[in-house]
Amino acid sequence: MDIRKSKMAWGLLILSVLFFILLLIGVSGDVNLAFDTAITDFIHMLFSTSLNPFWEGVSYLGDKIGIGIIALFFILFLWWKKKDFTGIAAFVLCVGLGNELNKWVKDLVARPRPITADTIDADSFSFPSGHAMVGLLLYLFIAHIIAKDLKTNAGKLILAGAAFLLTLLIGISRIALGAHYPTDVIGGYLLGGIWLFIWVGLYETFKDRLNRREKKRV
Repeated sequence: MDIRKSKMAWGLLILSVLFFILLLIGVSGDVNLAFDTAITDFIHMLFSTSLNPFWEGVSYLGDKIGIGIIALFFILFLWWKKKDFTGIAAFVLCVGLGNELNKWVKDLVARPRPITADTIDADSFSFPSGHAMVGLLLYLFIAHIIAKDLKTNAGKLILAGAAFLLTLLIGISRIALGAHYPTDVIGGYLLGGIWLFIWVGLYETFKDRLNRREKKRV
């Protein structure tokens, strides 16, 4: 699907922008949101602390080291297997600048972490979740490019489902481990989705231009 021509994609983009603005307003200040408390309590009720090692492993997939390792392997794949240098540039800029954007918004909003956050997490502000945002950028961008090589719709749906499930689990892990409020995770998803739309659109636009130039040369 070409998101540049998809009315559904543009509709989701507009909704994401609106909801993100509402979240920005909602999380400003030191007020504890009832929504955050309810969802956090529900997740803690649903998953016992015995599952924390599992959530720590999932959270690692959205951490700096985990993101860096997976990103490196994917860049090598794009370079060695696909010779997609436009994809490499778009992927690196999308994930790298997205991480910087997340830090900038965190400092702008300056929302304190939950009191349950450990000392490592407490070094940065809470909204929006970097794990949720950058994880979404990484795994959904990878899924978008790999999906181009899949012939069947079923394969593409399975790939998309796996990417979304992994991104969802990373977000849940941040709440289960007490590192973020649910609205932090939702904010990370929304800002990540907006940023991903921009970079996938740029990637497809420049890729099309390069393909047209190659056809003219032939």
